[in-house]
Amino acid sequence: MTNNPQAAVSIDAIEKLPIWRYFLLAYLFSWSVSVPLMLSVRGIIDIKLAHELEMLAAMGPMLAAFYIARRYGGKAAVKQLVDSCLHFRVGAFWTAFSVLSPFVLLLGAIIFLTVRSGEIVNLDSDGVAQMLTMAGLFKLLVATSLVQSFGEEPGWRGVATPVLRSRFGPLQASFMLFPLWLCWHLPQFLARPEFGVGQFIGFSVGILSATIWLTLIWDKTRSVLMVFFWHMFINIARNIGLAISPAVFMTMNTGVLLGAIAIAIYWWRTKQT
Repeated sequence: MTNNPQAAVSIDAIEKLPIWRYFLLAYLFSWSVSVPLMLSVRGIIDIKLAHELEMLAAMGPMLAAFYIARRYGGKAAVKQLVDSCLHFRVGAFWTAFSVLSPFVLLLGAIIFLTVRSGEIVNLDSDGVAQMLTMAGLFKLLVATSLVQSFGEEPGWRGVATPVLRSRFGPLQASFMLFPLWLCWHLPQFLARPEFGVGQFIGFSVGILSATIWLTLIWDKTRSVLMVFFWHMFINIARNIGLAISPAVFMTMNTGVLLGAIAIAIYWWRTKQT
């Protein structure tokens, strides 16, 4: 058996899929739910829609991925996509990296703030207490983490990234995917009237940073499962950080950004841009 995690998964059929058809379908599937929800929240349409419909909208990229794979790549592309979604033999390092690095970033933020202020970060905040309720745990573990990662990653990293990487370097592919992934989130962002320009800028930087991290993980593993883990756990870690305090949240996000810059420098120094 090969020791190369990438060699365990073939992606030649996926690389030939029509990427713009995928993007259009992912937007169509998701926005057909998230746009009416956003209009409902803002009172533009006189229909009350449950905010939980966002979880249905999150399935758009996955549904588009499997439809495009079956329609344009046949059984071979579907099999390769399923294989990548189930691929777990990626080596101990990349498994640990995908699962643990989000919590290392969270712990690093807490330690940094403790050292800088000379006081232990208060972990018994009102935000933490609210997070530990049944509703809070459902939102943390299911709605904003498991569902979003499960619905998004078979599309963005299972189809879009392989197609882009077959034509461009990892940094170029990340920069091309970033605005499309960001804009896909717009109805969800606009469904939160309390968010303003500052939050959008921060959200955009977070999406760009995450795109770079996830491209690295996919490059090294060819595993949708591993990028699913990282996406899910970074959402969990970020929400825990926000529950503790805005300072922990912002410091952790800075760590994610610095990590993305380090990855970009690594690609540049190894001539992989």
